[in-house]
Parts: sequence; structure tokens; C-alpha cells
Amino acid sequence: MTKKNIIVVGAGFGGVFATKKLAKKLRAKKDYNIILIDKHSYMTYMTELHEVAAQRVMPGHVQEDLEHLFAHDTNVELVTAEVESIDKDNKTITTTRGTLPYEKLIISVGGQSNDFGTPGVKEFGFELWSMEESLRIRQQIENIVAQGAAESDPKRREQLLTIAVVGSGFTGAELMGEFIDQRKVLAQTYKLDESEIKLVLLEAGDAILRMLSDRRLADKAYQYMVNNGVDLRMNSKVTGVDENGVIFDDSSTLPTKSLIWTAGVKAKSAVAGWGFKTGRGGRIEVDDYMHAINDDEQVNKDIYAAGDTISYVDEKTGPVPQTVEGAENAAKTASNNILNDLGLVADAKTFADLVKYHGYAVSIGSHYTVASLMKNWNFSGFFASLAKHGINLYFYSQIRSGYSIFHYMLDEFFRTANGRNPFRGTISRQGNVLWATPLRIFLGVFWILAAVENLGHLGNFYWQGGLASFLEIIAGAGLLIGLFTWSAGILSILLALAAWIFNGFDISQLFIIFGSLAVMNGSGRGFGVDFFAVPLLQKIFGKAWYGQSKSQYDDLGK
Repeated sequence: MTKKNIIVVGAGFGGVFATKKLAKKLRAKKDYNIILIDKHSYMTYMTELHEVAAQRVMPGHVQEDLEHLFAHDTNVELVTAEVESIDKDNKTITTTRGTLPYEKLIISVGGQSNDFGTPGVKEFGFELWSMEESLRIRQQIENIVAQGAAESDPKRREQLLTIAVVGSGFTGAELMGEFIDQRKVLAQTYKLDESEIKLVLLEAGDAILRMLSDRRLADKAYQYMVNNGVDLRMNSKVTGVDENGVIFDDSSTLPTKSLIWTAGVKAKSAVAGWGFKTGRGGRIEVDDYMHAINDDEQVNKDIYAAGDTISYVDEKTGPVPQTVEGAENAAKTASNNILNDLGLVADAKTFADLVKYHGYAVSIGSHYTVASLMKNWNFSGFFASLAKHGINLYFYSQIRSGYSIFHYMLDEFFRTANGRNPFRGTISRQGNVLWATPLRIFLGVFWILAAVENLGHLGNFYWQGGLASFLEIIAGAGLLIGLFTWSAGILSILLALAAWIFNGFDISQLFIIFGSLAVMNGSGRGFGVDFFAVPLLQKIFGKAWYGQSKSQYDDLGK
């Protein structure tokens, strides 16, 4: 028997969410086949692209292989292709891999950056709405800062070391936050003072993060950026970009070679040729049930749309936002109504019937976030950063991907370099020294208890009394709080050897010796004072002994 195809175009948040729901509900319906089409073999976790662009995570972190996501959904077929046309009369879709018939179709191809026709953006600027674009920014920032560090002409140097972001919505604010973190790493790598790398956020309006209804959160994000040296310029309307930098409406300029445009989103350009009525940003207009509306104003009962592809205004909540939850709500509505069309659910549902918004979390770098959750819960800082990660993990739980949850945790908490996670790197030290932390604490407690016991049973030998207890307290306290752990480890070994000499051999002494060797590998930086103390001492004594490193020297000018 020939199977009927339900085709989903686009493996973004909306497309993957809809495919997962349909796959689960249609598992027992052997006469239906779900086909997921995307030009990539992976889903791009779009809301984390700024982390790739600013080198917080590796590119693979935001690439979820479709085979991993759907390995156990045997009724889903994956096709890596691009859609060329849709024949609504014959119910077929033509792709770069051939023509396929469909019974039902969901279009969820996402969006792309909208430069509103601003001259020079595509030629001289950068955009952030795809994996390819994030990799271009990643390479550009690294290369341009390296060039700037080697440039001796002051004006040219300033231009090369100026990074500008246009647009202060979620994407622009989050990208700027990542640049705040990355600037510290780049400055150290290329021997620059952090202040030499200038970060400029350009906003055409008079406020940032307009989607946040609680303006206090936006103000906190604004202040955080100001406190971290970002030059925020409100009412700055960009009218052009050229090889020298940014041009404003008052003819003033900002010299830069790194202009990233995040000021708008529109539908993929291919959508315009598929014969649908389009609204703002070229998006497909849909009805309350997420049916696509043809260009002749007729509702197409066999084609649905979701995600950034749609133009729809809900009477209660307003326009569907270009967010993960916006895509999910539309996908949920579309998939429910396809199941209703097939007789598998009792009622058709409108968008208003199923819409749920849990809120937003906007990360301004890895250490600071502002969040507005469940309508009335507004907060910022460390716990808001954890909430942002919780939102991402919740999406993976919805699409039933334990593999993605596991690797997300590793990439965001345990594999991050340069302290770029909410815990400032205390749980992501290289060599997995985090796992030596319990051993370090155990040894610390052991020596402190040994000292207490010695003080209570002073013997005839001075070593067995006060001196031993004093040294045991020093070793124990150092290991317990993780202060000067390497030295405390040496002292711990010496104490064990002394006990061996004075009191005779005991197997526990070998455990103490080898345990102390294990914790000497930097375990004080895993939830220990050494995380702060060692870098500080290295900076103080290193500068005092070797001087201050610079990207350029001019001793002749002294």
C-alpha cells in the first residue's frame, strides 16, 4: 500500500517540534509517512548562535544532528534538500532531490536577517541568522583584533579594534554580552588593554530590549553593559555601511571593520515564490488554525505554517514573536489540526486555544541574565542565567532528546573555557579537577580531625603534640577551602611520611600520600579559593617580576 506523506519543510524549532509530535501520534498509523526536509542535515539551535560567534562554545554545540533527534522515530524520513516550488493543485512539492506528493504540508523554514535595504550591510557588514554567518563573525573578530594589535597607526588601530552591533533586541543584546566576555580573552591573547577593544551597541530607538514589558529588567541589562564598558548609543539611525565603517542619518560616522547587523528578521526569500499571501517581513499569513492563506486570499486546508515563517496576530497576546515559544505554539496548533484532519484527535484548535508563553530570559554574556518568567516573576543575575539554561533544556525535553540534554550540559557547564559559564569556570577546569574536589575536602577534614585528636592526647614527644597539630591544621584548612592546594598537598604528604616514621607503617598512609598527589593537580580551583587567589597572585607577581606585556613596544620613545 502506498503511504501518504505528511511533509514538514524546515528543521528549526517549529519544524522539529511538529515532526516529533506527529511522529508520536502517528506511530500506529502505518499508512502515513512523515518527511522532514531541510537544506542541512542538522537542526541549528538558532538562539545560541551568538555563543558560537563570540567563541563561547564550539560550532557543534548548536548543531543537533537530525538522525540523533529522530533515530527512534521510524515513521520519520529525513531529506537534505531545498524546496524549489509547491504545486497546490496537484499537492506536490519539488525539491533539489526530486518531487514529492503530500497529503498535508507544514512550512516552517524560519527567517533571515532583514537589513531593510540599508546600503552596504551585505557587502561590508555581517549578519547573524545562520550557522554560516556565525562562523564568519567568529573568524572576523579573531582576525581583526589580531590585526589591530599589530597596527601602529592610532586611527587605523582604533578602527580595527572597534566592534559595533546594530540592534538591541534579544539577538543584539545577547551578542554584545558575549563580546563583553570574549574581549577579556582577546585582550589577554593579543596583549591588549581591554579598554582598547571598543564595543558599541547602536539602537535606532530610545530604549533597548523593547520586548521586555518590565522596563526595569531592560534598565538592568543596560546598566550591566555600561558597567562593562559598552558604548550604548540610542537614537542612532544607520543609513549605510562602507569599507570605512558605519554612516548615520546625521552624516556622522563610526570607523569600524566589524559591523554586525541584528536589527530585523524577515521570512526566507524563497517563500515569496511559493504563491502565498504574505504580510510583514514577507511572512506567510495564516488563519487561527495555522492554515496558510494562498495569494488568492483562499485558506489552504492542506498547508499549514509555523515558526518565523508566519504572520499572525493573536487577539489576546498580540503578534506571534520570533522566539522559540512562538514557533512551538504555532507548531503545536498546526500538528494538532493535522491530527484532527486525519481523525486522530477530536477537536480542531485555534492558536488562542493552545498558546502558552512562559516568558523570556536574555543572557548578557555568560555571567548575567535578565529573565521574565510566568508573567509575574522578574529577576536577574546568577539564577536568571540558570533559568536561561533551564529553558533550553526544557525544549530538548519536549522533543525527547536525552542525548542533546547530556551534551548541552557538558558544553555549557563542564567544557567551557575562560570561565564563561554561570559558575565562572569553577566547574569546568581542564583535566576534570572538579571531580577531585570531594577528595580534597575529605583530606582537609581528615587532617583537622587528626589535629584535634593530637591536641587531646599530647604525648611525650614534641612532634606528636603541638607542632604536629599545628601543621595538620595548616594542611587541613588549606585543603578544605582549596587555598594554596599544591603546597597543602605537599604538607599532607610530609605529614603522612612523618607519621610513617614515628608511628610505623599503616595502609591508610599510602591512601593519604596518593590522594594528596591527586589533589595537587589544581583541585583548589574547583569550588576553592585558589580559583581566585592563584590568578591574582600570578598577575601581581608576574607583573612585578616580568613587567606588563603589550602588543607593541616603543622603548625608544621613553
